[in-house]
Amino acid sequence: MKTINQMPVKTWNWLKMNEVSLDEPGEIGSIDPIVVQATEEGQVSDLPFVFEDGINTGGKIEISVDADINHIAVMDFKNDGSGFASVDTQIKLAKKSRLTLVQVHRLGEKFRFAGRIDADVDEKADFRLIQVFIRGHEIYTDVQTDLKARKSALHIDTGYLTTADDILDINYNAKHTGALSMSDILVNGAMTGNSEKRFRGTIDFRHGAEGATGNELENVLLMDPDVVNKTIPIILCEEEDVEGNHGATIGRLNDESMYYMMSRGMDEASIREMMKTAYISAALRLAPEEASHIVERIINEESLK
Repeated sequence: MKTINQMPVKTWNWLKMNEVSLDEPGEIGSIDPIVVQATEEGQVSDLPFVFEDGINTGGKIEISVDADINHIAVMDFKNDGSGFASVDTQIKLAKKSRLTLVQVHRLGEKFRFAGRIDADVDEKADFRLIQVFIRGHEIYTDVQTDLKARKSALHIDTGYLTTADDILDINYNAKHTGALSMSDILVNGAMTGNSEKRFRGTIDFRHGAEGATGNELENVLLMDPDVVNKTIPIILCEEEDVEGNHGATIGRLNDESMYYMMSRGMDEASIREMMKTAYISAALRLAPEEASHIVERIINEESLK
């Protein structure tokens, strides 16, 4: 058993949210490490991962962005059957650099995935993460960001859909140690079937983070009565001059919204299909224009609107 997605502080054990015990396969084949060194402005790294059916895979990715450079990377995790994959991503952003990382998960109905991102963000650097979870039986994602320098920044936009008996387990931790650092976390998703989603979002203000700001918000649409949603937004504070905000909106399609859309010619089945994919489509379309050809390919292959 491997312990992953640990909360920085413990909560009540009965919630079963403090950590995850992951039963990894006994044998995991490794892929060659992928190293991306961004030294030129405006380049796009297209990093597709097609996992073979029934194969267990582990891999590491390193992305470094030089000072004053803007880089875009797209990771497309794909599988149509079963298996397991563990992918660790190390990110290092130099002064005044910017990285937009788009991660798309479209995995098989019996596939398990565990991903971790560790980001080191320097002065006036900006890390933007767009994570989209379209399908996959069990997905665990852990994002640890060190906002270590003055005016370092993190932006996370997440869209997800859970179906059948899927499990989606998300752990985001923004650690502020730099003055005037900022984090902005937005998570939107729809849940169907008897799926389960867990979200832990932590904004951690450490000593030295004077003037730092952090915001986190999750919007959850519960589309079936048997879904299980667990949301824990957390703000930790060791510094006085900071501003942190968190919240969550959890609800179902109400009669008023249904009536409005049906009055415009949509039937109930069409409305449900539209709402199931609305959040993931919206998140995908936040990708920069330079990566639009990759995003459009994914949207077309998944029949998203």
